[in-house]
Amino acid sequence: MKHAFLVNHRQLPSHNAENKVVQWHVFRDAKQADEYADHIFLGDGQSIVGGFDEDSIGELWWVGVEVADLSIWGNRSAVNKHAQL
Repeated sequence: MKHAFLVNHRQLPSHNAENKVVQWHVFRDAKQADEYADHIFLGDGQSIVGGFDEDSIGELWWVGVEVADLSIWGNRSAVNKHAQL
């Protein structure tokens, strides 16, 4: 795996409304998550984040974009914090 953050347990951003993750995708396969992360282009003050978690079906991996400052990013209410799998 090229992206080391995928081996760390980290809950999906929807579990914590206070984080600064503004967008994310969920995968059932670690390799797909790893490949997806290769194609994210970041702007200033943004970083790629993610990890693995689990739900009632099993393991999942997620990859997202975290911003340094939500107020600079834009409309805070547009951030999806209620995603369902």
